[in-house]
Amino acid sequence: MSIVIKNIHKTYNAGKGSEVKALNGISLEINDGEMLAIMGKSGSGKSTLLKILGCTDTNFEGEYLLNGVNVRTLSPNQLAKIRNKEIGIVLQNFGLIPNMSVYDNIRVPVCLGGKYNKNATDERIAWLLKSLQIEDKRDTDISELSGGQQQRTAIARALVNQPKIILADEPTGALDKATANDIMDVFGKLNEQGITIVIVTHDNATAQKCSRVVLIEDGEIK
Repeated sequence: MSIVIKNIHKTYNAGKGSEVKALNGISLEINDGEMLAIMGKSGSGKSTLLKILGCTDTNFEGEYLLNGVNVRTLSPNQLAKIRNKEIGIVLQNFGLIPNMSVYDNIRVPVCLGGKYNKNATDERIAWLLKSLQIEDKRDTDISELSGGQQQRTAIARALVNQPKIILADEPTGALDKATANDIMDVFGKLNEQGITIVIVTHDNATAQKCSRVVLIEDGEIK
């Protein structure tokens, strides 16, 4: 799916003394099947941009076309379906549910989608666990996993509904160098399968593994 954003502005607390302009006229095109890194320091606006790309924030000025459709014209239900089916999101802190197994965490998006088929879900999750090399952790509680294993679980959860786009917010930020390299290899292999990957990062080594790097500074692309 192609992504086109045009002249995006995002302001928090508009008109108040605490007003913050997070994005200031961002325009960007992301091609179908691309692996893009969005780099910037803390507070540069990169995470705000990722929320907009993930259709979790539609309160902005400008235009966002997802595969040619203006997302601001879509209903809340339509946006929810896009977030569930078309876009997988990987969070920096993994965003996994504690006191639940790896399998149950990965299954969550399928249950939220409203069309749960146990046999098909089991088959999909088994394939993901094997592909991400955590097959032996299927029934393990999240609290018992290493950081790398938790990140692989988070990636599996993002992939379970076979999205066309993966958005990752600092996916290597909490990992050691060797594990970070392994996770980036996973993203590389997913990209080779045709999935569009967008990674927000402040780490140059992570960014250099992507096919294109965009730098954001003070809410603007440099």
